[in-house]
Amino acid sequence: MAFVHHRTARFGDTDPAGIVFFARVFEYAHEAFEDCLQAGDLPLQTMLAQADWAMPLIHAEADYRAPMRLGDRLAIEVALASRSETALTLAFTVRGADDGKTRATVRHVHVAVDRASFAKRAVPPEVLAAFVRAGVAEG
Repeated sequence: MAFVHHRTARFGDTDPAGIVFFARVFEYAHEAFEDCLQAGDLPLQTMLAQADWAMPLIHAEADYRAPMRLGDRLAIEVALASRSETALTLAFTVRGADDGKTRATVRHVHVAVDRASFAKRAVPPEVLAAFVRAGVAEG
């Protein structure tokens, strides 16, 4: 199961070689994560403003398979790769929207913490429910 976020590589995303700057792929993944939460009826801004918990990123990695260039239409797939009691691993696949070719893969690990103490806690059920509603996880 996956959620798909679409975007176009913009001028400001590229380096002097005309290729999307390597760090932008993390921004693309986070955009997809935010849109996935929105599609699951758990907007990030609501979560940040109202929840007594947080899900900070504790690990991020990327592998680059093919260049992304100015004007490329991209489809970023979001999938729940794994979960434990206190953490979620999200897998992102960045593909060309027109040719389906994989441009990059990204992994994010988020840990659930109590916002006041920053102590680990169980992943909030509303996060898992949002991923189910967005089509990223099974219910």
